[in-house]
Amino acid sequence: MKEVTEGLQILLKYFPDGDIAAEHDIIYAGEGKEFVSMTDEDIEQLDKLGWHYDESLPSWYTYV
Repeated sequence: MKEVTEGLQILLKYFPDGDIAAEHDIIYAGEGKEFVSMTDEDIEQLDKLGWHYDESLPSWYTYV
């Protein structure tokens, strides 16, 4: 649960009004209507926490 929460805290900085959705065993977060520039540090931390970006949605997601 720590990885999910930490990832959501990072995404909250960039998407304060973003959406969260869940399907089966995946959580999606972050509104992707506009490109948001994120720091390399935050992107690397999201990766370490198991979060991934899906350009086709566009949204961040993680498996739970």
